[in-house]
Amino acid sequence: MPDLNPHVQYFVRKHCPPQWNLQSPCITFFDLTFVLGGSAVYYSESGAHILKAGQAIFLPIGSSRYAQTKGMECAAFAFQLDGEIPWEAGILDWGRDELLLHYFSEFEHSWFSLDEDKDVFCKGMFLLILHRLMKISKYKKSNPHVAEIRRYLEEHFLEKITVGSVAAHIGLHSTYCGAIFRQETGFTILQTVNLLRINRAAELLKYGGTNVTDVALECGFSDLFYFSRVFKSVTGRSPQQFLRENDL
Repeated sequence: MPDLNPHVQYFVRKHCPPQWNLQSPCITFFDLTFVLGGSAVYYSESGAHILKAGQAIFLPIGSSRYAQTKGMECAAFAFQLDGEIPWEAGILDWGRDELLLHYFSEFEHSWFSLDEDKDVFCKGMFLLILHRLMKISKYKKSNPHVAEIRRYLEEHFLEKITVGSVAAHIGLHSTYCGAIFRQETGFTILQTVNLLRINRAAELLKYGGTNVTDVALECGFSDLFYFSRVFKSVTGRSPQQFLRENDL
């Protein structure tokens, strides 16, 4: 994820009736509006954008915009940031992702709360929203089966995983499942599982409070020697060297 430092200036989650319209000759902020229900048409220098539920519109600073609807529910963010955002003006698909919907609710609850520390929470939550949208945008460009495999591995890598079990979950033949994943990512499913596990193991070792054997078991490795070999192949150091270099 790019090094972003966002500051949300304005947020609203609302129902827009048919008579609603939006006019702004030139915005001085980044506009990111998620359509939760209904539809709308946005006009900007990049053309007319017809949005429906599960899509979002992103407009950078300096954009001129006009919008109208026959009825829409949306969550809209106006924000500033340090760093570059990896989108051009236009429509982004988010597919009414359940995690994003949860983030919107959490952000809204805090934004309108009386909590004196709400700015910190809202900034963190908005970073999660941007990160999730970037991830969805990345996966949209890939084979949908590969995106589904990635998601499954990220959620279950600490469990016992085989190509066959992943293929059965996705509904594919195991040979085809392994082949399309390797073709698109450059890694086998097992290599990806090991990478996820070692990343987790490195975090556990980095923050201390546990030993190498316990970390190996917690991260899905029953063989300590195999764990050490995989750890070194990924990080370039043995678990013991990693501990020494981090003064743990």
